Amino acid sequence: MSLESELQQRIVEMTNQYWTEHSNDQGFSELINGKEPGHRMADFVDDRTCSLLKVNVDTRYEGDRKGEIRKRSMGDIWVNSQGIFNPVNVKSGLQGQNGQPNVVSMQKLLDYLFAKYIDSYYLLIVKFDITDTISHSTYLVDLLDWIDCVTYDAGPGQIMLKEKVFYEKMEAGFTPPDRTVQGKVEDLFQLFETQLLSLISNRQNRIERQRNLLDGFLNSEFVVDQSAMRFVP
Repeated sequence: MSLESELQQRIVEMTNQYWTEHSNDQGFSELINGKEPGHRMADFVDDRTCSLLKVNVDTRYEGDRKGEIRKRSMGDIWVNSQGIFNPVNVKSGLQGQNGQPNVVSMQKLLDYLFAKYIDSYYLLIVKFDITDTISHSTYLVDLLDWIDCVTYDAGPGQIMLKEKVFYEKMEAGFTPPDRTVQGKVEDLFQLFETQLLSLISNRQNRIERQRNLLDGFLNSEFVVDQSAMRFVP
């Protein structure tokens, strides 16, 4: 089962309270004052937020076959709701920097859905504004409800969040319609299939291009010719 609405609200409230109290701590201040603060704060916010949930909510980490914590689990932490553990991926960033950060492996997410291990995939996002005093906003969403706000790169295989579209919808108060898990997964698979077929087509075109270049190379005399190159002192 997906996270109950009351539990979702509780998670958002405790996350907000924690970072309101601790965003001015010395360790955090040092991170955001260095180079690339968004990248530097990521692990720090992840660790602190997961620890917060671990203490205050019924959670687990995903285990591997040896009974140890799985190093590459799709969820930073798994939150229990009605007897089902739901993966939660903690993300952080800076207000105004609307890029396309990696979220999760498409293959892994589909595999877990097809195996019926999960019916949701949550993002717990803490966005900081450090332009003046430090402030933040917290978002908790099921990624499967926001498929129109993600993109997929079939090369590295990562789902990425289109932050500009996502935050515009959040600020506008958009609420995703209620849909079945099957419908959500169908849309997810369509995105996967479309981009993967496009990648295959591009790779085939690249092979054909290189094959034509090879034919030209093999059917001509080999003489080094740097006339099309440019060199500078």
